[in-house]
Amino acid sequence: MSKNTAAEQYELISVSALGNAERNPMKPGKYAAKRIFAGEKAQITEIAFDADVELKEHVARTPIIVSVIEGKIEFTVEGRKYPLAVGGCIFVEANVLHAVYARIPARITVTFLSA
Repeated sequence: MSKNTAAEQYELISVSALGNAERNPMKPGKYAAKRIFAGEKAQITEIAFDADVELKEHVARTPIIVSVIEGKIEFTVEGRKYPLAVGGCIFVEANVLHAVYARIPARITVTFLSA
């Protein structure tokens, strides 16, 4: 018999964006990544970018959803550039080349989905 407790059914990850700077402070001239959730079906990493910082072209091993939660970014996927602001998001399949550039300070979440 399996137990279905609240702890097994959901996990509160964040109540607002206000605590982001404390949880994952920006680093001058760099980006800073911090895993904020790790579950069986998904993982979420928050990445804080200082101004004029790029996360160079790379691939993820699983499908991802990237969401902008602060500032603006330029998201490049397979050579196409998409400007994304707060609330903007994009889905990318596994093993697809992509990059992120922040002209101004920005913060994103990357949700890694189970393959």
